[in-house]
Amino acid sequence: MATASKRLQVKYAQFITRSPSGSAAFVAIDLAMLALNDMGVIQNCSQTCEQVFGYRQDELVGRHVSTLLPQLLDTERVLEDRINSRLAFLCHCAMPFQALRRDGMRFTSELFINRLSSQNVVVLVRRLGELTRLS
Repeated sequence: MATASKRLQVKYAQFITRSPSGSAAFVAIDLAMLALNDMGVIQNCSQTCEQVFGYRQDELVGRHVSTLLPQLLDTERVLEDRINSRLAFLCHCAMPFQALRRDGMRFTSELFINRLSSQNVVVLVRRLGELTRLS
């Protein structure tokens, strides 16, 4: 019996937040979305990844997430079929993660991570800092 595979299709992701002045006005910030398997391999990503990371969608599929987020190379993303509680805590506390662009530039980012299905993880990446050259 064949099972239908689920594919996440996201063109643009947006995050709504309060403006820096603290006023009631809201601003939209583009987010890069990455869908990973439990091994950390990118299965799908949003079109926003091109402007955030400088890679086309088809260039990222099949690569390990550490290509973009080196701190996730040695970090277990899933433990006992759940998001690693330490990683979830760090994301919840808005710990900055270093992100790398294709052109060798890096930036500080904030991650939002969630379990999509029993075999997939979704990571949203929001750029926090300015681009700097890798040293």
